[in-house]
Amino acid sequence: MWTQTRARAARFGRDEDASVTVEAVIILPILLWAFLATYSWFDAYRAKSLSLKANYAVSDLMSRETRVLDMDYLNGAEEVYEYLTRSGTDAWIRVTVVHCTEDCGEPGRKLERDWSKATDNMPTYTNQDVMDHLEATVPVIPSGERVIVVETSMVYQPPFSQNLTGIGRMTLRDVVMTRPRFAPQLCFAGENCGT
Repeated sequence: MWTQTRARAARFGRDEDASVTVEAVIILPILLWAFLATYSWFDAYRAKSLSLKANYAVSDLMSRETRVLDMDYLNGAEEVYEYLTRSGTDAWIRVTVVHCTEDCGEPGRKLERDWSKATDNMPTYTNQDVMDHLEATVPVIPSGERVIVVETSMVYQPPFSQNLTGIGRMTLRDVVMTRPRFAPQLCFAGENCGT
């Protein structure tokens, strides 16, 4: 009996007869899933890249500004960000101008904001918020220098269901910092710009 079983298994292993229909039924769903998942992963990375590049564009735009900003300017910057990311109306921008007041080159430094404004009724930062949320991110700032911190957020909706691809709806947030280029600081209308 053992010899017959081995012979049948060997004959089955050598058999090259098959049905294309059966093979297609087995392989086609796997190929379709692999295509959808690959497309979704690529699209998510593309959206993240667009989000970061758009943040850099908005941050660079603000770093070159020499006039006093207002909410119309920030709302316009948000529209530019939405256009560059094709994100629709789920995006928002928060701009905070930060400077160092104590121990600027050391770990125990103290950062303060000149001003902080956001679009879409998002919360703005107080001095304590700057220390809590941005202190670890902001690079070393020499005394008397300013850094423009631009935070952006958009909602990414994948092209296919999360059940198929493993990628669901997510919020893409980016933080970019630049120094003012043509003026010592970036001012906002009605706010104390610092010294």
